[in-house]
Amino acid sequence: MKDRTLVTVLADYGHLHDLAFAEVRQRLYAELGDGFLIETVAVPAFDTVATGFVLAQMAINSRLGANHKFFVNTAPRKDDLKPRARNAGEGLAYAKLVNGVEIVAVDSGHSLSFIRDAATEMRGLKVAAEGSQFRSRDVFAAAFAKIAHGDYSAFGSDLMSEVREAPQNCVCYTDGYGNMKCALDIDALMKHKGKDVCVTLHESEAIVRVADGIFGVADGQFCLSPGSSGWALPGGKVVRFAEIVKRGGNAAKTFDAPHGGAAIEWRPLS
Repeated sequence: MKDRTLVTVLADYGHLHDLAFAEVRQRLYAELGDGFLIETVAVPAFDTVATGFVLAQMAINSRLGANHKFFVNTAPRKDDLKPRARNAGEGLAYAKLVNGVEIVAVDSGHSLSFIRDAATEMRGLKVAAEGSQFRSRDVFAAAFAKIAHGDYSAFGSDLMSEVREAPQNCVCYTDGYGNMKCALDIDALMKHKGKDVCVTLHESEAIVRVADGIFGVADGQFCLSPGSSGWALPGGKVVRFAEIVKRGGNAAKTFDAPHGGAAIEWRPLS
């Protein structure tokens, strides 16, 4: 990747074969010119918690540094529930991480929450927040391309103190196997290693075995364990996530496929 920059498009357009991904990728190639390679990553519609989690997992752990840029669009337009003029929505923001990765993202919900503590700079961008139903194609792609080419003339105010904290005690993301990545206190959980706990999520309950790995239970059994996701922050703190898994099955289906941010409660049975 020394001669090319990887652009990760992270968005809630739907499946990766959705027309929106194709149109945005096409527009970005036109705006960026040579020297860039674009990949696409999908998150559930309007789910800013999942967006923020996936962004952090990929961006903070990236080893590509300045050769890795993120274009992030999950814009549920929940900042103002009244009718909107000219398809207005949440504004665009910029972030640079300690590893050199740069991010241009819609500043919505928790989209920037998980990267906040790994950022050296976070700013609003003076870019139109209205004018198109499809802003990521028609407005934001050109703004991203300028940043990717080192043009920071659209920088606005400092956002560091305004970005929300990452949520706790909740589902952050569900993978293709139905394994749920969760923001839980792993140290507290592991005090019950080898024992069953009752997990309440999405108005459903299940008896789950606490283990030190997701295969530490019999096939068909639920497991709650340290997962494969997480990252190191400046200063040495390591952020870790737990996973709720049904070995050989789909844990998320049991809990009615909870969205990012769905609250989790658990209690020991003995």
